[in-house]
Amino acid sequence: MIPRFRNLVLAALAGMLALFTAGIAAAQSQPLPDQVRDLTRHTAEGVAAAEAGKPELMRAEYEELHAIWGGFEQQVGARDPKGYADIEAALDQLKAAAYASPPDPAAVKAAYTHLGSEITEVADRLAAAPAAAPTPGLAGQVRSLTTHTAEGAAAAEAGKPELMRAEYEELHAIWAGFEQQVGTRDPKGYVDIEAALDQLKAAAYTTPPDPAAVKAAYTHLGSEITEVADRLATAPAEPASAPAAAPAKVTPAGLLATVSAVDAALAQGDADTARARFDDFIRAWPSAEDQIATRSNDDYHAIEATMGTVAAALRASPADLAGARAALGKIQTTLAPYSTASAYTAVDAAAIILREGLEALLVIIALLAFLTKSGNRDKRGWIWAGGALGVLASLLAALLLQMLFNNISAGRNRELIEGIIGLIAAAMLFYVSYWLHSKASLHAWQRYINQQTTRALARGSMAGLGLLAFLAVFREGAETAVFYLGMAPSIAMRDMLLGIGIGAAVLVVLAVLMLVVGVKLPLRPFFRIAGLLVYYLGFKFVGTGIHALQVAGAIPASPIGDGSGNALLEFFGIYLTWQTLLPQLALLAGALAAFLYLRAQDRRARGLSTAAA
Repeated sequence: MIPRFRNLVLAALAGMLALFTAGIAAAQSQPLPDQVRDLTRHTAEGVAAAEAGKPELMRAEYEELHAIWGGFEQQVGARDPKGYADIEAALDQLKAAAYASPPDPAAVKAAYTHLGSEITEVADRLAAAPAAAPTPGLAGQVRSLTTHTAEGAAAAEAGKPELMRAEYEELHAIWAGFEQQVGTRDPKGYVDIEAALDQLKAAAYTTPPDPAAVKAAYTHLGSEITEVADRLATAPAEPASAPAAAPAKVTPAGLLATVSAVDAALAQGDADTARARFDDFIRAWPSAEDQIATRSNDDYHAIEATMGTVAAALRASPADLAGARAALGKIQTTLAPYSTASAYTAVDAAAIILREGLEALLVIIALLAFLTKSGNRDKRGWIWAGGALGVLASLLAALLLQMLFNNISAGRNRELIEGIIGLIAAAMLFYVSYWLHSKASLHAWQRYINQQTTRALARGSMAGLGLLAFLAVFREGAETAVFYLGMAPSIAMRDMLLGIGIGAAVLVVLAVLMLVVGVKLPLRPFFRIAGLLVYYLGFKFVGTGIHALQVAGAIPASPIGDGSGNALLEFFGIYLTWQTLLPQLALLAGALAAFLYLRAQDRRARGLSTAAA
């Protein structure tokens, strides 16, 4: 019952996710003013939840609002920068009120009401504006940031820490919408603005903040923004007819190679080449910065700060080659661990498809053999049809889950989603491991298959046989999709594809041997070995999943030993933090207890069998 119930739940969730995705797509087909105005329905529901004093509903409405707003906020920012900032600020106020502990229903109601009025104002302005209003050019987008630097300076003069920080967050969010374009057109300007933003963040988030320092940081950022906007406005526009090249995927390894090219030029005293190669690094950095930031905010900020130092040394007259090379070395050292990080190997990837595929294959073979022995050989077609539909459904489920994963794990939420999926996969793997050990005898396996098939035949419905084969294959396929989703972020694509290819090839050979040649797989060794392999993968998923949640800041990290919290045995997913190590130690104890329990059961069964003989 448990596998069947689990498959029904997975299918239901897939349907719900498909409906939710279709709903978002339909909403996004509306004109922008209507999309914005639709948010007021959720603010009204939030007000009702606050009046009813239901904290979970207050927060749920905020999360739904925030998710829907994320689908078109950039369009609002381009057409109405002030409206974008007003809604963002109102959302921040609502979040603070809704997640207070405990929340004040009156404050939450007021926050929802305020947000609703801001949304209505923005929707009205967008509806009244010309439908074909041109999007401001890049220089205009950059210059619009000075509105927020002025408001931040005013907040500093008024001595309001929350407003100082809120303006920084809004600035950072709006800047993220076009920073890559600035990095491409004006690498120096990009570095200058990034450095000024880092200085502002450091000043605003000091405890307690110094208003004079925050005001100075806002003023400095405003002057940098104005300089960059002026340069962009006077620089030749890029040819509109030039075909847009498909952006290459930027990886930490690629960034490290670019840094090495800069270092090589500096070693030869070639300042011009070093400057050109470092500009390449600056242009590529925005496309890869989240891969660093999601793992370590400290490393992310260290690289951005050092970029400014390198750029300044290369722009000096004459260029400070020694200073540039020393700063560049810090970037190399910081980037190096990210260029080779891969928690899983091709062996792990091959093990998943081989184990899951073998289990499904064994079920199909056992069903076919039972039908032959029971005189129902003519009904074998139902088994093949059900298995084929199971494969198709598994592929569709994998595609759906991958699309969903890509949509919800963008940017710095990625580590959080990776950690959650990794732990779900681990739980499923431990269930599978226990199930395998419980069937690790020929008698138990035959009893399991005979019971399932006899029930289907007793109902007199051949569709029941097909359904049995379908569920057997789809269960393994759905599990495989979840396992690979949990593994994908921490394995090189080459290793993933290599492992899947090797596993699939071995699976095909085994299928031919068992189905055509008639070779029988020794069940007891298979279940024992497969169970241990699955347990190893689950053990590793727990370590990497918890580590991902630590990186995302969802759970704390208490380092062991030198305080670094780095991997001790990456092959087993063991990291030097108490939060990752203690659950893994508990799993080892649980595995030992389960082994002893199953071993005692096996001995008891053999004893009863001997006594009966």
